[in-house]
Parts: sequence; structure tokens; C-alpha cells
Amino acid sequence: MASNQKFDFVISGAGLVGCLVASQLAKLGLKCCLIEKNKINDISLVNNYSPLSLNYRSYLILKKFELWEEILPHVYPIRNLTIKSYHSLNRLTFNAKDIYLNDLGYVVDRRNLLQEFLNNIKSSSNITIFDQETVSGFQDHTEDEEYGLIGKLLSGQSIEAKYLIVSDGIESKIKDKLNIKSLKIDYSQISFVFNAKAFFKKYSAVQIFNKYGIFAGIPYGNDRTNIILTINKKDIPIFFNDKDKIKKNSLQNIFKDYMSDISDLKFVSQYNLLTSRSKEISRNNIILLGNSSQLLHPVGAQGFNLAVNNIDSLIKFLGNGKLDIAGLTNEINKSRESVFDNIDVATNILGGEKIPSKLLSFFLINSIKSSQTMKNTFLKNMLGINNYPYLNIGADI
Repeated sequence: MASNQKFDFVISGAGLVGCLVASQLAKLGLKCCLIEKNKINDISLVNNYSPLSLNYRSYLILKKFELWEEILPHVYPIRNLTIKSYHSLNRLTFNAKDIYLNDLGYVVDRRNLLQEFLNNIKSSSNITIFDQETVSGFQDHTEDEEYGLIGKLLSGQSIEAKYLIVSDGIESKIKDKLNIKSLKIDYSQISFVFNAKAFFKKYSAVQIFNKYGIFAGIPYGNDRTNIILTINKKDIPIFFNDKDKIKKNSLQNIFKDYMSDISDLKFVSQYNLLTSRSKEISRNNIILLGNSSQLLHPVGAQGFNLAVNNIDSLIKFLGNGKLDIAGLTNEINKSRESVFDNIDVATNILGGEKIPSKLLSFFLINSIKSSQTMKNTFLKNMLGINNYPYLNIGADI
């Protein structure tokens, strides 16, 4: 590779967010450079399902991006959702038909989704891929106003860019070099993901808030489901024995109203719930997206969906051929704050153990349940489609 190649955008990180944003920038005719520290290979087949939830807004955006037809064979639709808080004897049940939709959202194996994104970027002549490479630093290009950034790669080579997108995760070295601070939130929880076989209502997901943590059952087949256990660290012995094996009876008790005969449990992953919210999402011509910008609590599956929405905003702001960084930052920050508020309500009120949280939870659930209009508005907000500009709600969308 010759030194000082020029690009409209350099994207650091070739995960789901980096690949998606690169593919859409390239479709606009922009010259992109995608940099990834690992070797970019096709995804190997594995014997488990790593769930990623796509809300209805993400479906609309991916459809607009002309990617949905490739993704469709891999998705399982969610048409019903139940939310249960242990503070209230009531539960909220939502159905897609309540707001004239066929589906509320979809679940997909994240590796299948990444493979489709990889297929897309590999077929683009506007994307140059540098794998097994990292950005060691960026500085202002004082001699070129258009290509205002000079990047140094670990290999010693140089590139020039108009803009840099940082999508290389919570441990981003570029973010550290920029000295961008983050709000760290430790929920004192560990999230465990299992695949299982069970009997349940088809196309129906459940989210349960109780004194042990936040639990979800998200199906991915007619008799296959993902069980996501976000457990308070002090309560882990209730669900796991001394040999770190899950206690099936504890699971049956938690999910008894929603699924039965849970069997064939397969461990997929676990991680500590130490989350991060970047205090800045842009610096001059550098933009943070995905986990570089925010790593969120899994409640409501907002993380990737927020990133998809932010990419949609980026593409919209490039519609006139020039990027309004200030306007983009303002729009992204509004969507971030809305999602942060939703997560805080869910974790602190629906899942909080203090007396005020219990009272607020009881009031919130019963208020929503008492009004179909309020219930539908709550659902649209949760799906990210309330007042969405190009949403034409209808059963045939």
C-alpha cells in the first residue's frame, strides 16, 4: 500500500457497527478505509446461537439501507412481548397488532448478521480493508483543509482522511488518545446467555424484573429460546451450584408462567455489567459510534439498535455531500439521552429494590395498563418508532 492514500472516511473497527457504517458510506460513493486489528475472515459455524435483538426501527433502517433481504433468512420475528415487575402483581403484554404492525422486532444470531455485513463490504469497490492493522494515532493536517486528518498505522504507513469514525469498542485506544472521558456504571450484576429447548407461545418474548435481577426469554425457533440472566452478584449462588452449573429448577421457577420443560441448556457467554457512556461523541472531525460511544445494560436490547439509529443520522447528514458535525452530534446526543433515560427507568424503577422504586413501578405499570393510548405510546417509544419520520405504519409494511 502506498503511503498517504486519501479517504473520505477512515473507520477504525470492523465489527457490526464498523462494517455497517462503511457499507452505507460506500453506497454514497464515498471512499472508505476500514481498519481492523484482527484478520477479517468469513464467520466459522459454531454450535450455539448468540442473540441480537433488532427493534422495529432498526428493521426500517436496514430495509432502507437495502440490507434486509440478505438478513431476512436469519431472523426470527417477535410479535408479542410481556414485561413483568415483581413490585406489581400486574404485567404488561404487548402485541404487534396493537399498533398495526406484523412484528415488534426480530432476533438474529449476531454472527450471521456480521457475515452479511462482511459480504456487503467485500463487494464494494469504494472500501479498502486493512486487517491485522491498527491506528496508532491521528493528528490535524495543517497543509490540507479538505483532508484534515493524518493517520499513522501501527505498520508505520500513513493515510489522510476527511473524517475518522471510531467503532473499535469500549477499550478504544483512539478514544484514550483523545482523552475523552466516560461515565462508568457498575450494576454489580453478571449477564449470562444460554440457549435452551422449551415449550412457549410462538413469537413471544418476556422480560422479568425481580429481586434477583433482570431476566429475558427470547425465542429463535419454534421450540428454541435464548435465556438471558442478568443476576445480582450476591444472588448468583441461587442459580448456580458449586460446579458453576445452572440450577434448572431455579430457571423453571422464574419462567414458569411463560415457558415449560426447559431442557438442552447450552452456555453461550457471560460478562460483567460494567457499562460506559462517553461524555463526548465527537471531537473535530472524529466521531464515536457503537461501544466506543456507549456500552449499555442489555435491558431492552438498546445497544446495537441505538448504533443503527446513529448511523442512519450520519447518512442523513451526508445527504448534501458535506457533513454537519455539530448538527449530527446534537441529533445523536438527543437519541442517546432518550435511550439512557429508558434504561435508567427500567433498571432503577422496574428493577429497583427500594421502597420509592416499588411504588413508582406499581404506579407506572398500572397507569400504562389502564390506558390503551398510553400503552401504545409506551410501546412505540420502546420500539423507537414514535414520530419516526419515514414510518408508514400498516400491517403490510
